[in-house]
Amino acid sequence: MAADKCPHFEKQQPILKAMDEADLIILTSPVYVYHVTAPMKNFLDHQGHRWMVHRPRPEMFHKQAVCISTAAGAGMKSTNKDMQDSLFFWGVPKVYKIGIAVRSVNWDTVSPKIRQKIDQAVDKTAAKILKNNGKVKPGIKTKGFFSVMRMLQSKGGLSKPDAEYWKAMGWTGNKRPWK
Repeated sequence: MAADKCPHFEKQQPILKAMDEADLIILTSPVYVYHVTAPMKNFLDHQGHRWMVHRPRPEMFHKQAVCISTAAGAGMKSTNKDMQDSLFFWGVPKVYKIGIAVRSVNWDTVSPKIRQKIDQAVDKTAAKILKNNGKVKPGIKTKGFFSVMRMLQSKGGLSKPDAEYWKAMGWTGNKRPWK
């Protein structure tokens, strides 16, 4: 699972660098058949190497993220879950979700009432993000999953490069990415 072997490696580097340096990650997708769109799915799939089972980035264990989805009708919950799942497996400890049924296929025809609902949801989420800025830490679920992966990597992992990465990070010993 060498990320640099991907034919899209160079094109993704500016995005990944920006994500690693950001305080907040925002993933957004309109609902498409109750899930993320193909471009978002493609992006998330390209980040498989960052999952805890492989080579998670230590920066991710200190971040907040927001998943935003809209639909003319329904499916926001499952669409946000697609994005939230990847964020969890990257180690992001705090993920907020905003899902709004806009009852329209373009912004110009979204009703004022729904636009107000969007503004309120964004303001409420932004206040939580600001309140928690610099204070987020992984919860028990993340720490538990990390511990299982640590045991797996300590025994050679699923691949030698992954196990070597974990060892080099000190995670098969006493070091943890959130400390």
